[in-house]
Amino acid sequence: MVKTGKIYCFQADYRASSQFDKDQIPDWLSLEVHWQGYCISTVPWVADVARVLGILPVEDTPEAWMNYLEELGLQGVTQVCCEDFFENRLYS
Repeated sequence: MVKTGKIYCFQADYRASSQFDKDQIPDWLSLEVHWQGYCISTVPWVADVARVLGILPVEDTPEAWMNYLEELGLQGVTQVCCEDFFENRLYS
């Protein structure tokens, strides 16, 4: 049985992330921008395939994802509860 990744959710400071190019976001990440800043979640079914193909050298841990996001240029990255992250989508 193949172990599959989890969904992790993060927020990043919009103003501090001036070096981040949101148009270059890879397919294994989902990105939204709103008043709270950048809201990022992992897309495990894409990340798992990318990891197997060797194009995603990120371990499937929150710490590794946070480091990866910072390497992409995001600043002030914090992990958030995915239940809270997706809550506003339930009512839209």
